[in-house]
Amino acid sequence: MIIFTEIQQYQSSAFDTQFGSAQKMGKMTWYPWVGKQYVDAVCKVLVILESHYINRERNNIEALSLPNFTRRVVAEQVFPQYHWNSNTFNNLATCLSGQKLSPETAHLLWQKVALYNFVQRPMDNPDERPNAQDFANGWKSFPTVVDILKPNVCIFAGFAAISNISELPVELQITETTPLEKEEINGTYPRPCFTMQTAQHTLKGVAVKHPGSFFSIDKWRGILQRQAPNAIKMLSL
Repeated sequence: MIIFTEIQQYQSSAFDTQFGSAQKMGKMTWYPWVGKQYVDAVCKVLVILESHYINRERNNIEALSLPNFTRRVVAEQVFPQYHWNSNTFNNLATCLSGQKLSPETAHLLWQKVALYNFVQRPMDNPDERPNAQDFANGWKSFPTVVDILKPNVCIFAGFAAISNISELPVELQITETTPLEKEEINGTYPRPCFTMQTAQHTLKGVAVKHPGSFFSIDKWRGILQRQAPNAIKMLSL
């Protein structure tokens, strides 16, 4: 288990009191990762992955019960001594930063962003997919996360959450703000960027295909550069 003092090199605990309150209210299972530079960033970027899962080969069941599990997953990309190879994180990091990052340089990106898992229950195995209720619960919790972190841009790594918006909570509104993209990439069409508004905060939302496999990094980076240029400029290395 990576100790918390080690994570503190690149991660901020500035919002932990609020995360703790949200957890007690049942709004959150795992605290988001918050990079040390996120707090004072001119453009605050929240990256959203879909779900965690039980990995019996890596024996992560006990770790999943702890509120810092998401932070542990990111830290395992940040610290070379704990690094494990992940197509999802490798492709996502290259897409966001514009460079292929090594375990020794990954911290240059991850200390800039916050990262949150949308579905706040673990999947039983890597093949299990979240169901409609998981996404409904995710949207109920999401305004709380937004109001705490106040991101300027949310980058969804995968389309599943934004494709399941039939049960949005009353305190969250989503409106499309750009025309549909016409170029097919990796067997799917890029989604429009959109405005998300809670009672306290307004932000831009953008999405790319899930970066785990069959992910054309340059093309999806091009989508992000068009839809969220300030965010991608800030994240570029």
